[in-house]
Amino acid sequence: MIHLLLGADEYLAAEWLAAKKATLGSPEIASLNLVELNGSQSNAATVLGEAAMLPFLAERRLVVVRGLLDSYDKRLAASKSSEAAIYGEMARFLEGIRSVPETCILVLVDNSVDKRRGLWKGYTLAVAGAPERRVDGLEALGAAGVLQLETLAAPDVKALAGWLQRRARQRSIAVEGSAAALLCDFVGANLRQLDNELEKLSLYAGNRPITPQDVRAMVADASEEQVWGLTDALAQRQPAKAMARLQELRRNDPSPIYLVSLIARQYRMLLEIKSLAATGVSTPAEMARQLGYSPYPVQKALPLTSQYAFAELEAILDRLLTVDMAMKTGSDPDTELDLLIAELVGVYRQPVV
Repeated sequence: MIHLLLGADEYLAAEWLAAKKATLGSPEIASLNLVELNGSQSNAATVLGEAAMLPFLAERRLVVVRGLLDSYDKRLAASKSSEAAIYGEMARFLEGIRSVPETCILVLVDNSVDKRRGLWKGYTLAVAGAPERRVDGLEALGAAGVLQLETLAAPDVKALAGWLQRRARQRSIAVEGSAAALLCDFVGANLRQLDNELEKLSLYAGNRPITPQDVRAMVADASEEQVWGLTDALAQRQPAKAMARLQELRRNDPSPIYLVSLIARQYRMLLEIKSLAATGVSTPAEMARQLGYSPYPVQKALPLTSQYAFAELEAILDRLLTVDMAMKTGSDPDTELDLLIAELVGVYRQPVV
């Protein structure tokens, strides 16, 4: 059977492949019947040759090819005509996989395929001295049952906590619903890290259910770290970096209003630390003690305070309040957030009255 893992989540793909490897037999036998190829350095002949080999002391042989279709897709995009060599290479592969024996599990692991091009839709191959022929693409091969497209995408952000709770039940780990939701907020859609943190928290909690207090005590808030990256880019007046950090935050699908509240929290902290430094307090530990923060965010904030005057920080906090109100009274939240970042980075700034 031929399996296509297209745009699969890294962690889910690794689990899926581990399950396939387990069907080969003992680890010793499995190692003799497993081949992993770099698709960017392989071609149809290499892949089909490996797939045709008989298994050794086992019923199946597993051939995993990473990036072959990605490589084909890039060559298609760069080709100038339908007579380019890539079309012949693809034909050898697409037609050849119909003959992969039942003794081989061929797995293609790729990021994406442009579904408008011949690799997916199929194409007519023109060869000098031979009649034209139709070459079926991946779409038609899937419909014919030649290959199977495996859906291994990470859960939607809103479904992430449910995925985590199911994972916990599979491993007999008790976790409160609010703790699962908080852990997902802290880590985001990184399934491997979520699974690792779940294991760590289960050891910490012992025989009792994992609570939100456990999560706060044991897990770093990745979203806070990302917001510090955004704040740093804003302070350094780096527009491209600031927008990149904003996009990273948006991948976890938080509401714009929530992001504005995080940004406001950090600018409020900058003002508090700058005010305290003006009184002669200079060490992060003492600042953290007096302000009631943990030392880490104070250490992150202290170098940034020199980038702002007191009046500018106060004006920024006023602007953040205005944006928050606009979002809650009908303005488009995403547009307001984009304009805010542009203002804060200095590309466009509202006059301070």
